[in-house]
Amino acid sequence: MRLTSGNASLRCDYCHNVVIAQADDSGIQFLDEVVGLNCPECAVPLWNATLAGAQVQACKQCHGQLMEMGIMERLIDQMRAAHPETEIPPPVNPADLQRLVVCPKCHQHMDSHYDYLGGHIVVSGCERCEVNWLEGGALMHMVRAPREDESADF
Repeated sequence: MRLTSGNASLRCDYCHNVVIAQADDSGIQFLDEVVGLNCPECAVPLWNATLAGAQVQACKQCHGQLMEMGIMERLIDQMRAAHPETEIPPPVNPADLQRLVVCPKCHQHMDSHYDYLGGHIVVSGCERCEVNWLEGGALMHMVRAPREDESADF
């Protein structure tokens, strides 16, 4: 089966059937395994996937996601429309900034920093490859974080 360009589906070269990948509980549609691109957490192959219409690579085991820089904010905005409920973000753990995450593409250490979108989540980024790594569940914490316009002044 071959990935159909621009779609979250696979097409058989032999019989021409089209299979649409079903999303898992986290909303990720896993499409096909990426050869030579391993999860920095689990060391298993990443998969080409879609999440709210965005192309990402994701781990089937830990649900971490590798995505191009620049799509995270758009992705969060799209997902907030489908998940309008908010929740208090998890407490900040400064030790998370010290973790060493190796870029799946260039195998160099990624820079870790807190997201700027309000979820208090550590994002690991590789400027060389222009990608961000998010641990499984981190994106939903950012999606459900209270928006600035919802915060009350005390």
